[in-house]
Amino acid sequence: MPANPITRRLALPGWSVLRFSLTLVAAALLAAAIATGVLVVFWIGIPVAVAVFLAIRVWANAQRRVIGEQLGVHIPVPYRERPKRARLDQQALLLIREAATWRDVAWLAIDATLGFVVNLLYLGVFGVAVYYLVQPLLLVTLFHTAPNPSVNDFGFYDFDTPAKTLFLVPLALAAGVAWWRWGELFLRWYSHLGVLLLGPTAKAVLTARVSELRQSRDLTVDYAAAELRRIERDLHDGAQGRIAALSLTLGMAEELLHQNRPDQAAGLVAEARQTCSDVLDEIRQLVRGIHPPVLADRGFTGALQAMALDHPLPVSVVDRLGDKLPAPLEAAAYFATNEVLANITKHAEAAQVQVIVTHERGLLRIEVRDDGRGGATVAPGGGLDGVARRLAAFDGTLDVDSPEGGPTTVTMAIPAFHAGPAGDDNERPSGR
Repeated sequence: MPANPITRRLALPGWSVLRFSLTLVAAALLAAAIATGVLVVFWIGIPVAVAVFLAIRVWANAQRRVIGEQLGVHIPVPYRERPKRARLDQQALLLIREAATWRDVAWLAIDATLGFVVNLLYLGVFGVAVYYLVQPLLLVTLFHTAPNPSVNDFGFYDFDTPAKTLFLVPLALAAGVAWWRWGELFLRWYSHLGVLLLGPTAKAVLTARVSELRQSRDLTVDYAAAELRRIERDLHDGAQGRIAALSLTLGMAEELLHQNRPDQAAGLVAEARQTCSDVLDEIRQLVRGIHPPVLADRGFTGALQAMALDHPLPVSVVDRLGDKLPAPLEAAAYFATNEVLANITKHAEAAQVQVIVTHERGLLRIEVRDDGRGGATVAPGGGLDGVARRLAAFDGTLDVDSPEGGPTTVTMAIPAFHAGPAGDDNERPSGR
């Protein structure tokens, strides 16, 4: 709903009309559910029960959207996944056994009765305010030849002329004040009751959270094992082989010294020295792959700026971070951003890239935008899938918006806590 209080209150009658129509649908579904309860003892009642329960779910999802828009909140759908190829009786049994189904039915009964009264009362007060406020004006302009309104006959007195209807304006003003002052609170109270029943229970939320953490743990274990295999392979194929060759070279130099051939031995020692330097470079590169020194020296934003300068494409970094992050989270965000930039270089055919870093309300958000050809997806085993698995270890998410033809926006969001001040500049563009 609109954030402005005046606009929000003026929009409420429209929302109430929509909610009132949903109460009528609820009454029809409630009657169908009661009839289904009678028919379910027969075989024909099973497909009818499945259809009714599914219709109730459609209605409940509509209620979640409407109430969520009214309150400005998101109401998660609490249903468990159902097997697609289950028999009809199995589907009916699963629907009946699910607690969310009966919470929907409970809200259906409440909305068909109490909801009908609440919305009718709200619309009635609003209608009284509008009707009796504009009635004198309408009677002397558009309807001056029409018969006097019979709705103004209160028994003790009949307000049957335009002049007499002016005495009803205070009633209209009182109804208008009541509608303006308490109408929104009245509807919000009723909507919060719907949130309690339509949203997932604390047990369901906890169960879903445990499942997410279990999946995150499994992804983290798999990713850590893959990283260990990569480090082992790099050490075995690179540094270990070079060190073995270095040992052989020094052994040959030692034999040449015993044979009084110092010139040849000196050449082998020089070769061993160069090999030792190469091994050190490889080990440094390997260490950078575990935790880049630039993160410790310059922080996350400085590391991104250094990454932007080394990138083959023009990359600009907009820093709105303003706080230092924990070291493990910095490393994960750094490598995830690096992987996204590498993906852009390989596949996007982009001309320029922008990286925007923000940290608001305990959430680190990194947006990587490029003007490439688009069509990027999170495919299993792909680069973006690896980024998603890396972020999952920190309860982070990856969102890709990449229509065909571009542009592409990759958004990484990670829950984060401040580790201390990172500097005084809140927004520092840099790049090539």
